[in-house]
Amino acid sequence: MKKKIETQRTRSKISHALADAKNLVPRLVKETYTFKGRKSPELLERVILALTESDSLILDPFFGSGMTLIASQNAQRKFLGIELDNYTYSVDKTLFEKVDSRKLKEFFKQIQDSVKDQVMSLYETECDGEKNYIKKVLFDRKNGRDGYFYPEENREIKNGRNVILVKKSPQGNSSKKFDEVDWKKIQQVEKLDASAFPDDIYYENSRINITKSTGADKYGEIFSHRNKVALLMIQSEISKLPTSKEKEFLQQVLVASLSLARIAMYGSSTDILYHVVHEKAQDMNVWFLFESRYKKFVKFQTEYKLILTDHFDNGSDYKVVNADYYEYLKNHKDLMFDAIVTDFPYTDQVPYLERNQMFRIWLNHFDDYSEKFELSDKMLESEMVVTNAVARREKDLDHYYRDIDKMFKTFSEHLKVGSPVVIFTKLGKMKYFNVFARVVDYARKNGFEYTFRVGIEKNDPTLRKQSAYKNTLINEVVIGFEKLPESKRYLYIGNENYESKLVDDVYRVLKKVKDVPYTMTAAVSNAKKELTQKGVPFNDKIQHLIVEVIKNNFYVDGQDIQLDKTRLYLDQEDEDTLFKKLYDLVPFYVDKLLKQKGKFVLEDLYVELIDELSDGNNRTLYDLLNDDDNIEGINRLVKDKTDKSPDGKYYVKKQLSKDFNADAIDVATMDAYDFEDLCKTLLEHENYADVHRKGGSGDMGVDIVAKRFNGNTSEIWLVQCKRWVNKVDATPIQRLVSERERLGANKIACYTTSDYTKDAKKVARLQNVELVDGKELLIKLNQYFPGKYYNSNLK
Repeated sequence: MKKKIETQRTRSKISHALADAKNLVPRLVKETYTFKGRKSPELLERVILALTESDSLILDPFFGSGMTLIASQNAQRKFLGIELDNYTYSVDKTLFEKVDSRKLKEFFKQIQDSVKDQVMSLYETECDGEKNYIKKVLFDRKNGRDGYFYPEENREIKNGRNVILVKKSPQGNSSKKFDEVDWKKIQQVEKLDASAFPDDIYYENSRINITKSTGADKYGEIFSHRNKVALLMIQSEISKLPTSKEKEFLQQVLVASLSLARIAMYGSSTDILYHVVHEKAQDMNVWFLFESRYKKFVKFQTEYKLILTDHFDNGSDYKVVNADYYEYLKNHKDLMFDAIVTDFPYTDQVPYLERNQMFRIWLNHFDDYSEKFELSDKMLESEMVVTNAVARREKDLDHYYRDIDKMFKTFSEHLKVGSPVVIFTKLGKMKYFNVFARVVDYARKNGFEYTFRVGIEKNDPTLRKQSAYKNTLINEVVIGFEKLPESKRYLYIGNENYESKLVDDVYRVLKKVKDVPYTMTAAVSNAKKELTQKGVPFNDKIQHLIVEVIKNNFYVDGQDIQLDKTRLYLDQEDEDTLFKKLYDLVPFYVDKLLKQKGKFVLEDLYVELIDELSDGNNRTLYDLLNDDDNIEGINRLVKDKTDKSPDGKYYVKKQLSKDFNADAIDVATMDAYDFEDLCKTLLEHENYADVHRKGGSGDMGVDIVAKRFNGNTSEIWLVQCKRWVNKVDATPIQRLVSERERLGANKIACYTTSDYTKDAKKVARLQNVELVDGKELLIKLNQYFPGKYYNSNLK
């Protein structure tokens, strides 16, 4: 199906905006606190600048890590963020809300003076005869004492040295072997009380390694006794501070340290939180983690000081609320936005609320406002997610699709006509089409059109550009939708796109018709009967919509409907047929790009094919364009039809020989209907009479009917026109022969820009078919139009 609106301008804006942008999340942002799936603020900012005006109000209904806030403020746009998770909201509030830096330093120093030495004593060791402290120990948990003394080798253990030190020894060593001093320290620490450490049970979810069988469902299972004691020591000092923003800041710093204070796989990032590691494990110094994280939080506020606010939930330039987006917008019906920019609320990796259990539980135990951090049934019910958690079996894919439907309905109610929804998403290849096709479907159901998709997986924009023609299968993409005016909305009956069904119905009728044309009147009448039976009132608006859908997807000659030779019927035709048609359409789109831009790169062509030949969301076309053999064939064809620019970066118009005019037209790149018109004109110059297009489905093998007088008698000629790149095979010729017999014509001919296969020539000889190949065609054209046409198919 063809799209409802022209989307090339929007797509070009986004492509241009992102062309030289690196897809990078600043290291400072990544290291401040644990959040999976952050997006590049630079890419977000560029998208916002490209699609909105200076007075625009932006909504991010799934606020997450706050990257859209940073982007919107850098772009100087007003902003509203909505965040469901109380933990994520609280840490964002801490980072983006101003604190008294003097008081914060005093509080940190107070904690440092009170407890640092005690905490560091838990990690005390010796190296080269001098006291030192363990920064990290690498060990095999499953082997007890031996797991410390004789750990399995890994890339961080060099020469058997599995203890990384806080400072270098007098001999310049930054690591050492675990020894009896270290084992004795562990034994001493084991006697210290850690009973205040949380012992909650997590919601099980095997996707994020929380399983009862491994013990990972127990909060304390992945923390060593030493680190439990250390965390409780620091928490005790934080708890003594007076309630304030500065205290909450330090509380969030400690909570952010939990992700690496656990027993983790060596070299671990903060992504895999709940894995119970039995070998090749690491355990880190908690004070080192706390102090490092404190510095990063402070550095974050320094880096983004121009964005900080006094009131996170009610600032002058932006506002962020802790709520379910649906409930909040339902209670604020008058809120209207100029754009919605967000992360897509689904990934293969993370049920959002379940993943943050580690942090939320700690706050639920120790924060001054601990009641704020409950993981409530309402939160779990509101989350848009697919999860296999035992306690959330209803959160399956069907439930998720219903949530997507509700999401786009809500967006439509709060977005101005013509405004965009932009979603940054990361989906696995196998699930991409299954999920994304439904997303597009629900967007259309609720009054949106899909406008663009740009791959951003590559950090380097040059590499990203080289693979852009495969952007539909890239993991990380930006996708866009636009709210349609009421008059352009798709007609849905329940969850069925009736317009898509209409195209399918008309196509099937056209494949059956022969001499009697299928008319617009008949098609509208059939649709009226069906809609009336379904209980849909048929009015002028519906009739106009049906006529427009047919005109947009078929070739309409007066009242007669025909299959459009310049379109691919992706949901109806088989892949072999589709690729042959696609291959023959490539020269036309090459010519179109050259006329529009004067030059192009390969991804321009692929994006053009995707956008023009489908609704932008058809799996068959993507499969065709991601097949290596097909890609190679198309690339060869492009090289054959063009020259390279002097710098070798672009395809440009092919240099013509001096025999042709500078503005000569390439018959091999003409539109199929323009080529038919050219053949019709040529026949008229050759004294054929009553030359006209043949009606019918457009798929019966005859394009032109003409008369030729031979003395006192006239002959009826049937002519087939093939503006092809491939050689014409026997099938079209046999079809033409059948039409001659069926219609009682006298003569038949086939005109092509290419050549004919041996089988086609054999059939033509036996059945008396006149064949005109690309070379002969050019000779005929030059006879009447010298130098006006050339044929790039000819070598």
